[in-house]
Amino acid sequence: MAAIIDILMSMLVGSMLLLNVLNAQDLVGEISSMGNGDALVQEMLIIQVQFLEGEMRNMGYGVPPGEQVILAASDSAMTFLMDCDRDGTVDTVSYILGPTSELAGTPNQMDRYIHRVVNGGVTENVGVVTLLLFRYLSATGDTLLTPVSASDLGRIKEVEITMEVQNPHALYRPQGMVMAGQRDALYSTSYWQQTRLASQNFRR
Repeated sequence: MAAIIDILMSMLVGSMLLLNVLNAQDLVGEISSMGNGDALVQEMLIIQVQFLEGEMRNMGYGVPPGEQVILAASDSAMTFLMDCDRDGTVDTVSYILGPTSELAGTPNQMDRYIHRVVNGGVTENVGVVTLLLFRYLSATGDTLLTPVSASDLGRIKEVEITMEVQNPHALYRPQGMVMAGQRDALYSTSYWQQTRLASQNFRR
């Protein structure tokens, strides 16, 4: 009888050790996947930030002095003037955060396109983010309410851009590892905020 109890106890202890090993393997795999995901989203974010920041710093390039540069400004869209291709013709450029419904087929339900439209032409998708937020400041540092009224557009001297990118292919977690209130997938996230980005053309 004692031998049977010893065997049963050994099987129980062995099962517990096996479960611990399997959980440790899941955890190591999760950490590794998250590390790869973090590197991916940081690269995605850098590419989009460099493009967007470059255009924002050149707002008003080629626009005659005294002419309105920003034509419309909300927390998720902006329209401004600049000579995009430096051909002497002033272009109208719009950046718009698209709805989540446009990327309903991706695993991440928070994905959105950043749309870019030049002179009312074809809409370009220049990036995928989970957050794009514009904030507008006056010369004295006051935050202007959005959408900025037509009478206040000329007061915009600085733009703050906040952007978040998450990886489109998340690591799905076993139900036993999902805590209350957590998503059932781990989305690596990279967050960026450019404070007080001012185009040199605003100083004219």
